Amino acid sequence: MSEDKTPSDVLAELANVPFPNAAYVEAMKRVIDVQKQMLDGFQSNLDKWFERRRDGAEATITMLSELNGSTDPVQRADAWQGWASGAMARIMEDVQTQYDLMSRITGKLATTDEAGAAEIPEPIADEKVIRSEFKAGKAARRQRGKAPKSK
Repeated sequence: MSEDKTPSDVLAELANVPFPNAAYVEAMKRVIDVQKQMLDGFQSNLDKWFERRRDGAEATITMLSELNGSTDPVQRADAWQGWASGAMARIMEDVQTQYDLMSRITGKLATTDEAGAAEIPEPIADEKVIRSEFKAGKAARRQRGKAPKSK
């Protein structure tokens, strides 16, 4: 018959264990290292997030001035569509930077080299790639707006 232990019994037994032991100290060094890298990553992500919000505010002002300066519905729709496309690109960049950070942290926790030191993988996607794809779409819309209208 097994003996049921209360939490206080388990704690009393743990009091006799030499603590912290070397394995615990090494594990905690790794945890603290990962936490530091997480905080650095969060700071970097927040800096990028605020930069994108500034870009969004500037894009909004530009779109509003384009809307105010034109009575042509096609030009007004293109101005709004360009703004909306940029807003979606910024949202995608927000998601991608957070995903990249979490991937690096997960990689840090999951992989180690022979000495037990973890390696952080490089980000999967460059944020400039996302932005350039949306700029290409914006350029195509501008070109389309310059084409002669058919009757």
